[in-house]
Amino acid sequence: MTLGHPPITAPSDVAAVPAAGGASWSTSDAAQLYAVDRWGQGYFAIGDHGHLTVRPEGDPARAIDLKRLVDDLRARDLHPPLLIRFADILQHRVNHIHRAFETAIRDNEFRGRYQCVYPIKVNQQRHVVEEILNVGRSFDMGVEAGSKPELLAVMATVRDDDTLIICNGFKDDAFIEAVILAAKIGKRVIPVVEKFSELRLIAHYAKLHDVKPAIGIRAKLLTQGRGRWEQSSGLRSKFGLFTSEMIEALQFLRDHDMADCLRLLHFHLGSQAQDITTVKSAIGELARLYVELTRMGAALEYIDVGGGLGVDYAGSKSNFESSVNYSLEEYASNVVFHVREVCDQAGVAHPTIISESGRALVAYHSVLIVNVSDWSGFDRFEVPETLPDPDLAPQPLRNLFDTHRELDADNYSEFYFDARLAWDQILDLFKLGYCTIEQRGLAERLYFTICSRVFAMVRDLDPIPEDFAHLERMLADTYFCNWSVFQSLPDSWAIDQLFPVMPIHRLGERPTCRGTLADITCDSDGRVDRFIGPHEVRPVLDLHPCTGGDYYLGIFLVGAYQEILGDMHNLLGDTTAIHVSLADDGAPHIDEVVKGDTVREVLHYVQYSADELLRSMRRKIERSLREKRLTLEESRRLLQFYESGLNGYTYLSHPS
Repeated sequence: MTLGHPPITAPSDVAAVPAAGGASWSTSDAAQLYAVDRWGQGYFAIGDHGHLTVRPEGDPARAIDLKRLVDDLRARDLHPPLLIRFADILQHRVNHIHRAFETAIRDNEFRGRYQCVYPIKVNQQRHVVEEILNVGRSFDMGVEAGSKPELLAVMATVRDDDTLIICNGFKDDAFIEAVILAAKIGKRVIPVVEKFSELRLIAHYAKLHDVKPAIGIRAKLLTQGRGRWEQSSGLRSKFGLFTSEMIEALQFLRDHDMADCLRLLHFHLGSQAQDITTVKSAIGELARLYVELTRMGAALEYIDVGGGLGVDYAGSKSNFESSVNYSLEEYASNVVFHVREVCDQAGVAHPTIISESGRALVAYHSVLIVNVSDWSGFDRFEVPETLPDPDLAPQPLRNLFDTHRELDADNYSEFYFDARLAWDQILDLFKLGYCTIEQRGLAERLYFTICSRVFAMVRDLDPIPEDFAHLERMLADTYFCNWSVFQSLPDSWAIDQLFPVMPIHRLGERPTCRGTLADITCDSDGRVDRFIGPHEVRPVLDLHPCTGGDYYLGIFLVGAYQEILGDMHNLLGDTTAIHVSLADDGAPHIDEVVKGDTVREVLHYVQYSADELLRSMRRKIERSLREKRLTLEESRRLLQFYESGLNGYTYLSHPS
């Protein structure tokens, strides 16, 4: 189904729109403020109409107006929160990764080849896996399964016998026997040995079913990654064999006439490798193990560098925890160069290089759209022109009022500390019973108004004086958004992962508010208060006032892990997912709509029967009618609400 509007023209960054106070504001100012060019990798830009645009193929001439797309979806009764997946971005990422390695192979005169393997744990959604396999077929794209359910999904999804299937993770008897039988029916499957006991099971079932399987082993390297996932690599990593165990493994295979089965050497540096120097060191060590095992008689042909290819969420191109200090091209070049260098020194044939770059493949293709349902803040308190009942007011309250009246650019520093002292005194007096609640309320309005005025005087200083830096966070508006952090952005809550966030419209208008985002769960942790800034992580996001009408925010680069890790806090379920591609004429085309969870479905997940609940509710309503606590009309409306609620979206409804 093609949406009913023509393709937009390439965005321009020259439009200037008059802003409040007589200053001008352009879309280029918005692009700089939200760092779109730095984290967007060419997939996102701001049009001269003030809307964010998506360039699924990286081509400015073929772009989708994200705000108009959301409006069209709402006209089809598909309401935020919405997860929009762009199939063309997935295709572009697959092609981009292969081009980067092909270029590195050519430039380094590498005589092996490259094969990309998608680890489905990053995003197991069927449409995502099938899209990657379809576009990757011409590149001999493979898949990785790390559990029994993933293996079952992959075995049926892969319809040919040529697609490489790599099996990582802990394996029991049933898992390994299934792998051996899959190999017997012609599947190109390689189990990776994570612990020595798995090798014994592989040998047992290979003999039982008369199969000569291809086998991989994972190495524990001395080199350790950096950042959040550094413990998943190095000698204390969860998976893999020590060097001495790899030697024993090769001897074990010789003893069982299976030495020619050892075909792949694997390691994993850890997700989101931040620093290219660590990547270089690890690849050099892995390649050295490869040539030494080959010297000892292993029939190795694959060197699997695992995952780790990072995504620059912050756009800083640094080794900051939410960034990486290298490009895709630099990563590919370093992997190929160091493998070739070590193999040439040892006189070993160049292997096929495999990478399991899931995050870099899928992160960019999904955008979460949320609507702001309400907002509140500290800087909109009304303060009276005169102090009510000044003779009855405690002295700290009179001091606050005088400070508010006399505050200016010359005395703001001294007066700010006077205000802090007076506010603390008011709180003490209130606790002791010498200040009324009305007086405390007035003091509160005066104090936060003073703080707002002081921050307005210092906010443009570079840097903001340390004594006032906390005011930005303290005075931030709260934008209440219709979504759940725990369901749709769990890494933000769990590990402080940064994701780009920005409005998808009104970008030709200067944002005059600074806020944090709160979700609709009842948990105080359901908020986002760390944002990407032009130069650093900021505690607030520049936003527009919500003065009526819809206000939409986009949360970007959420295609990796977020859907799979999400939970149902407050029984808020999966969001509706929309699969969008570009038609030949450049218009957005809806390929698939995956409706979000209904209340009935999430109740079923936690063992409630919606039908039983409805019957129970009917009985209670009938009893209330008999006891005349409800009118007939009220009972009808309550039952209607209950029935429609059970079958409705778990998120807030939208006015028609």
